[in-house]
Amino acid sequence: MAQTEGTGTHEECAETSATSSLVQITVTSSECDRMPAGDTLVLEGPSLDYARSGPVCLTAINAIYPWIMLARFDVKTPALDYDEAADCYRPSCPCGIVTYEVRRLG
Repeated sequence: MAQTEGTGTHEECAETSATSSLVQITVTSSECDRMPAGDTLVLEGPSLDYARSGPVCLTAINAIYPWIMLARFDVKTPALDYDEAADCYRPSCPCGIVTYEVRRLG
């Protein structure tokens, strides 16, 4: 496998476009101490922007990753909780104790 020059990333993992997408994940309600309401995470492409993000719960990220990918690639479908008026997805964790807004920025 060839690496993309200067990045340490294999070509198969490189972004498909020249500009990375920004995705914002906001906790809108929560009964979980690890992801309190109001917490925000920002992803730039596949990477977490640590400067603009709060604490990360990997279980939460894993649970909502399908919606993150939809937002990253600007796919909008009401069949998967897309809220056209708010221009975001509104998923919740599988146990229903945390709800999110997942939106593409810019």
